[in-house]
Amino acid sequence: MDIQLTERKKNALKRTLLMVALTNMPSLALSPATEQIRQYFQVSLSTVQTAMSFVNVIQIVVALVAMYLINRAVLTKKMAVVMGQSFFVAAVVFVLLFHEGFWCVWCLSVLIGCSTGLFVTNAFGIMFDLFEPEERQRIAGYQTSCINGGGIAMSLAGGLLAGFFWYGGYLVYSIGLILAILCAVNIPSYKTPKAVQGSEKHSRIDPHVFLYAAGTLLFMMTYPVVGQNLSTHLSKSFDNYSTLAGVCSSIQMVGGVCAGLIFGRLSKKLKDDIMVLGCCMLFLGFLLLSLFPASLPVTIIAVFVAGCSISMFQPWSTYGVSVYSDPTNSAITSVIISSIAPSSGGFLSPVFFTNVTNALSPDSTIFRYRFAAIFVLVFGAVLFLVNRVSKRKTMA
Repeated sequence: MDIQLTERKKNALKRTLLMVALTNMPSLALSPATEQIRQYFQVSLSTVQTAMSFVNVIQIVVALVAMYLINRAVLTKKMAVVMGQSFFVAAVVFVLLFHEGFWCVWCLSVLIGCSTGLFVTNAFGIMFDLFEPEERQRIAGYQTSCINGGGIAMSLAGGLLAGFFWYGGYLVYSIGLILAILCAVNIPSYKTPKAVQGSEKHSRIDPHVFLYAAGTLLFMMTYPVVGQNLSTHLSKSFDNYSTLAGVCSSIQMVGGVCAGLIFGRLSKKLKDDIMVLGCCMLFLGFLLLSLFPASLPVTIIAVFVAGCSISMFQPWSTYGVSVYSDPTNSAITSVIISSIAPSSGGFLSPVFFTNVTNALSPDSTIFRYRFAAIFVLVFGAVLFLVNRVSKRKTMA
Protein backbone atom coordinates (compact mmCIF):
# COMPACT_ATOMS: atom_id res chain seq x y z
CA MET A 1 0.00 0.00 0.00
CA ASP A 2 1.72 3.18 -1.22
CA ILE A 3 0.44 5.56 1.43
CA GLN A 4 3.01 7.53 3.35
CA LEU A 5 1.81 8.88 6.69
CA THR A 6 3.75 11.15 8.97
CA GLU A 7 4.21 9.94 12.53
CA ARG A 8 1.69 12.53 13.68
CA LYS A 9 -0.95 11.40 11.17
CA LYS A 10 -0.29 7.75 11.94
CA ASN A 11 -0.80 8.36 15.66
CA ALA A 12 -4.00 10.30 14.96
CA LEU A 13 -5.21 7.42 12.79
CA LYS A 14 -4.35 4.89 15.49
CA ARG A 15 -6.23 6.87 18.14
CA THR A 16 -9.24 7.25 15.85
CA LEU A 17 -9.39 3.52 15.07
CA LEU A 18 -9.18 2.75 18.78
CA MET A 19 -12.00 5.21 19.51
CA VAL A 20 -14.12 3.62 16.78
CA ALA A 21 -13.49 0.25 18.44
CA LEU A 22 -15.30 1.59 21.52
CA THR A 23 -18.58 1.11 19.60
CA ASN A 24 -17.87 -2.37 18.18
CA MET A 25 -20.31 -4.05 20.59
CA PRO A 26 -23.45 -1.90 20.43
CA SER A 27 -25.65 -4.75 21.66
CA LEU A 28 -24.14 -4.37 25.13
CA ALA A 29 -26.06 -1.12 25.56
CA LEU A 30 -29.28 -3.09 25.01
CA SER A 31 -28.72 -6.41 26.78
CA PRO A 32 -29.52 -5.05 30.30
CA ALA A 33 -33.03 -4.25 29.05
CA THR A 34 -33.76 -7.69 27.51
CA GLU A 35 -36.11 -8.79 30.29
CA GLN A 36 -37.69 -5.32 30.45
CA ILE A 37 -38.41 -5.39 26.69
CA ARG A 38 -39.92 -8.87 27.04
CA GLN A 39 -42.26 -7.69 29.79
CA TYR A 40 -43.09 -4.37 28.11
CA PHE A 41 -44.19 -5.94 24.81
CA GLN A 42 -45.39 -9.25 26.32
CA VAL A 43 -43.34 -11.48 24.01
CA SER A 44 -41.12 -14.49 24.64
CA LEU A 45 -37.45 -14.21 25.58
CA SER A 46 -36.49 -16.05 22.40
CA THR A 47 -38.43 -13.50 20.32
CA VAL A 48 -36.63 -10.56 21.96
CA GLN A 49 -33.20 -12.19 21.57
CA THR A 50 -33.85 -13.08 17.92
CA ALA A 51 -35.04 -9.56 17.09
CA MET A 52 -32.00 -8.01 18.75
CA SER A 53 -29.58 -10.49 17.18
CA PHE A 54 -31.07 -9.73 13.73
CA VAL A 55 -28.39 -7.03 13.74
CA ASN A 56 -25.91 -9.76 12.85
CA VAL A 57 -27.77 -10.83 9.71
CA ILE A 58 -27.99 -7.25 8.42
CA GLN A 59 -24.34 -6.69 9.30
CA ILE A 60 -23.24 -9.58 7.09
CA VAL A 61 -25.32 -8.40 4.11
CA VAL A 62 -24.18 -4.79 4.41
CA ALA A 63 -20.53 -5.81 4.90
CA LEU A 64 -20.63 -7.93 1.73
CA VAL A 65 -22.24 -5.12 -0.28
CA ALA A 66 -19.66 -2.65 1.07
CA MET A 67 -16.84 -5.06 0.18
CA TYR A 68 -18.19 -5.35 -3.39
CA LEU A 69 -18.34 -1.57 -3.77
CA ILE A 70 -14.89 -1.08 -2.21
CA ASN A 71 -13.31 -3.69 -4.48
CA ARG A 72 -14.69 -1.78 -7.46
CA ALA A 73 -13.50 1.58 -6.14
CA VAL A 74 -17.07 2.89 -5.84
CA LEU A 75 -16.65 3.26 -2.08
CA THR A 76 -13.59 3.86 0.07
CA LYS A 77 -13.02 2.32 3.50
CA LYS A 78 -12.99 5.80 4.99
CA MET A 79 -16.44 6.56 3.53
CA ALA A 80 -17.75 3.24 4.86
CA VAL A 81 -16.55 3.94 8.42
CA VAL A 82 -18.00 7.47 8.42
CA MET A 83 -21.33 6.21 7.06
CA GLY A 84 -21.38 3.44 9.64
CA GLN A 85 -21.10 5.85 12.55
CA SER A 86 -23.77 8.04 10.95
CA PHE A 87 -26.23 5.14 11.02
CA PHE A 88 -25.86 5.12 14.82
CA VAL A 89 -27.17 8.68 14.86
CA ALA A 90 -30.05 7.64 12.59
CA ALA A 91 -30.96 4.89 15.08
CA VAL A 92 -31.16 7.44 17.92
CA VAL A 93 -33.45 9.71 15.91
CA PHE A 94 -35.63 6.74 14.91
CA VAL A 95 -36.12 5.40 18.45
CA LEU A 96 -37.04 8.85 19.75
CA LEU A 97 -39.78 9.04 17.13
CA PHE A 98 -40.98 5.42 17.13
CA HIS A 99 -40.89 3.28 20.27
CA GLU A 100 -44.43 2.05 20.91
CA GLY A 101 -44.50 -1.21 18.95
CA PHE A 102 -42.25 -4.27 18.95
CA TRP A 103 -41.77 -3.81 15.18
CA CYS A 104 -39.47 -0.88 15.95
CA VAL A 105 -37.00 -3.27 17.64
CA TRP A 106 -36.63 -5.07 14.30
CA CYS A 107 -36.23 -1.75 12.45
CA LEU A 108 -33.60 -0.58 14.93
CA SER A 109 -31.73 -3.84 14.42
CA VAL A 110 -31.63 -3.07 10.69
CA LEU A 111 -30.16 0.40 11.33
CA ILE A 112 -27.58 -0.91 13.80
CA GLY A 113 -26.69 -3.76 11.44
CA CYS A 114 -26.09 -1.23 8.65
CA SER A 115 -23.85 0.70 11.02
CA THR A 116 -21.70 -2.21 12.18
CA GLY A 117 -21.62 -3.77 8.71
CA LEU A 118 -20.05 -0.60 7.35
CA PHE A 119 -17.58 0.44 10.05
CA VAL A 120 -16.44 -2.69 11.94
CA THR A 121 -15.07 -4.56 8.95
CA ASN A 122 -13.50 -1.55 7.29
CA ALA A 123 -11.88 -0.24 10.47
CA PHE A 124 -10.09 -3.61 10.67
CA GLY A 125 -9.32 -3.38 6.95
CA ILE A 126 -7.67 0.00 7.39
CA MET A 127 -5.50 -1.50 10.15
CA PHE A 128 -4.55 -4.40 7.83
CA ASP A 129 -3.61 -1.98 5.05
CA LEU A 130 -1.73 0.80 6.82
CA PHE A 131 0.20 -0.86 9.65
CA GLU A 132 3.06 -3.37 9.66
CA PRO A 133 2.50 -6.90 11.08
CA GLU A 134 4.24 -6.26 14.42
CA GLU A 135 2.33 -3.04 14.92
CA ARG A 136 -0.91 -4.79 13.92
CA GLN A 137 -0.46 -7.37 16.67
CA ARG A 138 0.02 -4.63 19.27
CA ILE A 139 -2.93 -2.60 17.98
CA ALA A 140 -5.13 -5.74 17.90
CA GLY A 141 -4.64 -6.10 21.67
CA TYR A 142 -5.37 -2.41 22.26
CA GLN A 143 -8.42 -2.60 20.00
CA THR A 144 -9.85 -5.46 22.03
CA SER A 145 -9.31 -3.47 25.23
CA CYS A 146 -11.09 -0.50 23.65
CA ILE A 147 -13.93 -2.72 22.43
CA ASN A 148 -14.38 -3.95 25.99
CA GLY A 149 -13.85 -0.47 27.42
CA GLY A 150 -16.60 0.83 25.19
CA GLY A 151 -18.71 -2.12 26.28
CA ILE A 152 -18.26 -1.06 29.91
CA ALA A 153 -19.56 2.42 29.20
CA MET A 154 -22.40 1.13 27.02
CA SER A 155 -23.47 -1.49 29.56
CA LEU A 156 -23.49 0.99 32.45
CA ALA A 157 -25.24 3.73 30.48
CA GLY A 158 -27.68 1.29 28.89
CA GLY A 159 -28.51 -0.31 32.25
CA LEU A 160 -29.08 3.05 33.93
CA LEU A 161 -31.19 4.47 31.07
CA ALA A 162 -33.19 1.25 30.86
CA GLY A 163 -34.38 2.03 34.38
CA PHE A 164 -36.28 5.01 32.92
CA PHE A 165 -37.54 3.55 29.62
CA TRP A 166 -36.97 0.32 27.71
CA TYR A 167 -35.28 2.05 24.75
CA GLY A 168 -32.81 4.02 26.90
CA GLY A 169 -29.85 1.94 25.71
CA TYR A 170 -30.32 3.09 22.13
CA LEU A 171 -29.64 6.70 23.15
CA VAL A 172 -26.04 5.73 23.92
CA TYR A 173 -25.44 5.57 20.16
CA SER A 174 -25.41 9.39 20.04
CA ILE A 175 -21.62 9.07 20.33
CA GLY A 176 -21.67 8.15 16.63
CA LEU A 177 -21.93 11.83 15.70
CA ILE A 178 -18.57 12.67 17.33
CA LEU A 179 -16.87 9.58 15.92
CA ALA A 180 -18.14 10.25 12.40
CA ILE A 181 -16.48 13.70 12.51
CA LEU A 182 -13.19 12.27 13.86
CA CYS A 183 -13.13 9.58 11.16
CA ALA A 184 -13.77 12.14 8.42
CA VAL A 185 -10.80 14.19 9.65
CA ASN A 186 -8.20 11.55 10.61
CA ILE A 187 -8.67 8.54 8.29
CA PRO A 188 -6.84 8.83 4.95
CA SER A 189 -8.93 8.26 1.84
CA TYR A 190 -7.51 5.64 -0.52
CA LYS A 191 -8.93 3.23 -3.05
CA THR A 192 -8.41 -0.50 -3.33
CA PRO A 193 -5.23 -1.54 -5.23
CA LYS A 194 -5.64 -2.18 -8.94
CA ALA A 195 -5.26 -5.91 -8.40
CA VAL A 196 -8.67 -5.89 -6.80
CA GLN A 197 -10.20 -3.39 -9.21
CA GLY A 198 -9.87 -5.81 -12.08
CA SER A 199 -6.58 -5.24 -13.91
CA GLU A 200 -5.17 -8.34 -12.20
CA LYS A 201 -6.59 -11.12 -10.05
CA HIS A 202 -6.49 -10.56 -6.32
CA SER A 203 -4.46 -12.89 -4.17
CA ARG A 204 -5.96 -16.25 -3.30
CA ILE A 205 -7.32 -16.45 0.24
CA ASP A 206 -5.17 -18.67 2.44
CA PRO A 207 -7.00 -21.67 4.03
CA HIS A 208 -5.86 -20.49 7.47
CA VAL A 209 -8.28 -17.57 7.12
CA PHE A 210 -11.23 -19.98 6.96
CA LEU A 211 -9.94 -21.97 9.94
CA TYR A 212 -9.71 -18.82 12.08
CA ALA A 213 -13.16 -17.78 10.82
CA ALA A 214 -14.72 -21.13 11.77
CA GLY A 215 -13.26 -20.87 15.27
CA THR A 216 -14.50 -17.29 15.60
CA LEU A 217 -18.01 -18.28 14.51
CA LEU A 218 -18.26 -21.00 17.17
CA PHE A 219 -16.73 -18.84 19.88
CA MET A 220 -19.00 -15.87 19.10
CA MET A 221 -21.99 -18.20 19.04
CA THR A 222 -21.20 -19.16 22.65
CA TYR A 223 -19.87 -15.94 24.21
CA PRO A 224 -23.11 -13.88 23.88
CA VAL A 225 -25.00 -16.46 26.00
CA VAL A 226 -23.53 -14.73 29.07
CA GLY A 227 -25.01 -11.29 28.41
CA GLN A 228 -28.16 -12.31 26.53
CA ASN A 229 -29.47 -14.25 29.52
CA LEU A 230 -28.05 -12.16 32.35
CA SER A 231 -31.06 -9.92 33.03
CA THR A 232 -33.44 -12.93 33.00
CA HIS A 233 -31.00 -14.89 35.19
CA LEU A 234 -30.77 -12.06 37.72
CA SER A 235 -34.54 -11.36 37.68
CA LYS A 236 -35.12 -14.66 39.48
CA SER A 237 -33.13 -13.50 42.52
CA PHE A 238 -33.00 -9.68 42.47
CA ASP A 239 -35.60 -6.90 42.07
CA ASN A 240 -33.41 -4.26 40.40
CA TYR A 241 -32.24 -6.75 37.77
CA SER A 242 -31.94 -4.28 34.85
CA THR A 243 -29.46 -2.05 36.67
CA LEU A 244 -27.59 -5.07 38.07
CA ALA A 245 -27.42 -6.60 34.59
CA GLY A 246 -25.88 -3.37 33.29
CA VAL A 247 -23.31 -3.36 36.11
CA CYS A 248 -22.47 -7.04 35.59
CA SER A 249 -22.16 -6.55 31.83
CA SER A 250 -19.74 -3.69 32.43
CA ILE A 251 -17.71 -5.88 34.80
CA GLN A 252 -17.65 -8.51 32.07
CA MET A 253 -16.10 -5.90 29.79
CA VAL A 254 -13.60 -4.93 32.52
CA GLY A 255 -12.39 -8.52 32.31
CA GLY A 256 -11.93 -8.04 28.58
CA VAL A 257 -9.98 -4.83 29.10
CA CYS A 258 -7.66 -6.41 31.68
CA ALA A 259 -7.01 -9.45 29.49
CA GLY A 260 -6.45 -7.22 26.46
CA LEU A 261 -3.68 -5.36 28.28
CA ILE A 262 -1.68 -8.57 28.77
CA PHE A 263 -2.67 -10.09 25.42
CA GLY A 264 0.60 -9.09 23.72
CA ARG A 265 2.82 -10.91 26.21
CA LEU A 266 0.57 -13.95 26.48
CA SER A 267 0.14 -14.33 22.72
CA LYS A 268 3.90 -14.34 22.16
CA LYS A 269 4.21 -17.36 24.44
CA LEU A 270 1.03 -19.27 23.68
CA LYS A 271 0.47 -18.47 19.99
CA ASP A 272 -2.69 -20.28 18.79
CA ASP A 273 -3.15 -21.87 22.23
CA ILE A 274 -4.25 -18.50 23.59
CA MET A 275 -7.61 -19.26 21.93
CA VAL A 276 -7.81 -22.49 23.95
CA LEU A 277 -7.17 -20.46 27.11
CA GLY A 278 -10.04 -18.19 26.09
CA CYS A 279 -12.37 -21.20 25.84
CA CYS A 280 -11.30 -22.37 29.31
CA MET A 281 -12.00 -18.92 30.81
CA LEU A 282 -15.46 -18.86 29.23
CA PHE A 283 -16.16 -22.38 30.52
CA LEU A 284 -15.27 -21.30 34.06
CA GLY A 285 -17.53 -18.25 33.80
CA PHE A 286 -20.52 -20.33 32.67
CA LEU A 287 -19.88 -22.89 35.39
CA LEU A 288 -19.85 -20.30 38.17
CA LEU A 289 -23.03 -18.64 36.88
CA SER A 290 -24.86 -21.96 36.88
CA LEU A 291 -23.63 -23.17 40.28
CA PHE A 292 -24.24 -19.97 42.28
CA PRO A 293 -27.27 -18.23 40.69
CA ALA A 294 -28.30 -16.31 43.83
CA SER A 295 -24.84 -15.06 44.80
CA LEU A 296 -24.06 -11.58 43.46
CA PRO A 297 -20.32 -11.71 44.39
CA VAL A 298 -19.87 -15.02 42.53
CA THR A 299 -21.86 -13.65 39.58
CA ILE A 300 -19.51 -10.68 39.43
CA ILE A 301 -16.46 -12.99 39.45
CA ALA A 302 -18.08 -15.21 36.81
CA VAL A 303 -18.80 -12.40 34.34
CA PHE A 304 -15.30 -10.95 34.88
CA VAL A 305 -13.70 -14.31 34.05
CA ALA A 306 -16.00 -14.80 31.05
CA GLY A 307 -15.13 -11.31 29.86
CA CYS A 308 -11.42 -12.16 29.86
CA SER A 309 -12.08 -14.90 27.32
CA ILE A 310 -12.94 -12.65 24.39
CA SER A 311 -9.65 -10.76 24.73
CA MET A 312 -7.82 -14.07 24.55
CA PHE A 313 -9.66 -15.35 21.48
CA GLN A 314 -10.70 -12.48 19.22
CA PRO A 315 -7.49 -10.44 18.85
CA TRP A 316 -5.46 -13.54 18.03
CA SER A 317 -7.90 -14.71 15.37
CA THR A 318 -7.92 -11.18 13.90
CA TYR A 319 -4.13 -11.01 13.96
CA GLY A 320 -3.88 -14.52 12.52
CA VAL A 321 -6.03 -13.53 9.54
CA SER A 322 -4.03 -10.33 9.01
CA VAL A 323 -0.84 -12.43 8.73
CA TYR A 324 -2.40 -14.38 5.87
CA SER A 325 -3.80 -11.26 4.14
CA ASP A 326 -2.39 -8.61 1.83
CA PRO A 327 -3.75 -5.27 0.51
CA THR A 328 -5.27 -6.99 -2.54
CA ASN A 329 -7.54 -9.27 -0.52
CA SER A 330 -7.79 -7.49 2.85
CA ALA A 331 -11.28 -6.18 2.02
CA ILE A 332 -12.44 -9.80 1.70
CA THR A 333 -10.52 -11.31 4.62
CA SER A 334 -11.48 -8.48 6.97
CA VAL A 335 -15.15 -9.04 6.09
CA ILE A 336 -14.78 -12.74 6.84
CA ILE A 337 -13.08 -12.38 10.23
CA SER A 338 -14.72 -9.22 11.56
CA SER A 339 -18.21 -9.53 10.14
CA ILE A 340 -19.34 -12.81 8.56
CA ALA A 341 -17.87 -15.15 11.19
CA PRO A 342 -18.73 -13.26 14.41
CA SER A 343 -22.07 -11.98 13.12
CA SER A 344 -23.16 -15.45 12.03
CA GLY A 345 -22.20 -16.73 15.48
CA GLY A 346 -24.04 -13.88 17.18
CA PHE A 347 -27.24 -14.54 15.24
CA LEU A 348 -27.10 -18.31 15.74
CA SER A 349 -26.48 -17.92 19.49
CA PRO A 350 -30.11 -17.43 20.64
CA VAL A 351 -31.44 -19.56 17.79
CA PHE A 352 -29.36 -22.50 18.99
CA PHE A 353 -28.79 -22.11 22.72
CA THR A 354 -32.13 -20.57 23.77
CA ASN A 355 -34.32 -22.85 21.65
CA VAL A 356 -32.41 -26.06 22.38
CA THR A 357 -32.21 -25.48 26.13
CA ASN A 358 -35.86 -24.38 26.27
CA ALA A 359 -36.79 -27.68 24.66
CA LEU A 360 -34.72 -29.62 27.20
CA SER A 361 -35.39 -27.52 30.32
CA PRO A 362 -37.91 -24.69 29.74
CA ASP A 363 -37.04 -21.19 31.03
CA SER A 364 -34.01 -22.37 32.99
CA THR A 365 -31.03 -20.03 32.61
CA ILE A 366 -29.09 -22.28 35.01
CA PHE A 367 -29.40 -25.20 32.60
CA ARG A 368 -28.62 -22.90 29.64
CA TYR A 369 -25.36 -21.78 31.25
CA ARG A 370 -24.38 -25.38 32.02
CA PHE A 371 -25.18 -26.45 28.47
CA ALA A 372 -23.04 -23.60 27.10
CA ALA A 373 -20.23 -24.56 29.51
CA ILE A 374 -20.11 -28.11 28.12
CA PHE A 375 -20.27 -26.81 24.55
CA VAL A 376 -17.32 -24.41 24.93
CA LEU A 377 -15.28 -27.01 26.83
CA VAL A 378 -15.64 -29.50 23.97
CA PHE A 379 -14.86 -26.75 21.46
CA GLY A 380 -11.69 -25.83 23.37
CA ALA A 381 -10.58 -29.47 23.46
CA VAL A 382 -11.06 -29.81 19.69
CA LEU A 383 -9.17 -26.55 19.15
CA PHE A 384 -6.29 -27.84 21.28
CA LEU A 385 -6.06 -31.01 19.19
CA VAL A 386 -6.16 -29.02 15.95
CA ASN A 387 -3.29 -26.84 17.20
CA ARG A 388 -1.22 -29.93 18.06
CA VAL A 389 -1.76 -31.42 14.59
CA SER A 390 -0.94 -28.09 12.95
CA LYS A 391 2.31 -27.76 14.92
CA ARG A 392 3.40 -31.28 13.96
CA LYS A 393 2.76 -30.53 10.28
CA THR A 394 4.73 -27.30 10.53
CA MET A 395 7.69 -29.03 12.21
CA ALA A 396 7.61 -31.81 9.61
